[in-house]
Amino acid sequence: MFFNKDLVLASIKAVGEDHAIVQYQDKEVEVNLSPEEAKEFHQYVVHQENMLVPMNIKTQKLFVDLEEPWYEKELEELKGISYQEEEDENE
Repeated sequence: MFFNKDLVLASIKAVGEDHAIVQYQDKEVEVNLSPEEAKEFHQYVVHQENMLVPMNIKTQKLFVDLEEPWYEKELEELKGISYQEEEDENE
């Protein structure tokens, strides 16, 4: 999943009734959620031990249907790779 250049790990900054504000790199994005997506996202946030969520930056879709929680320590390396790939494309 993380080998796709459009996927990043976003940091959840705020959660609203029908939207979420997430940050990746230095960008903050408001992601609008359908009622069903909002329900899934709220459950995701409640059960996570950190505030990271996989996101497609082109479609601004959050991937919250994970069976196991993401552990921030284990994902630091992937997060760095994700950011590095984006920087390489911008050069």
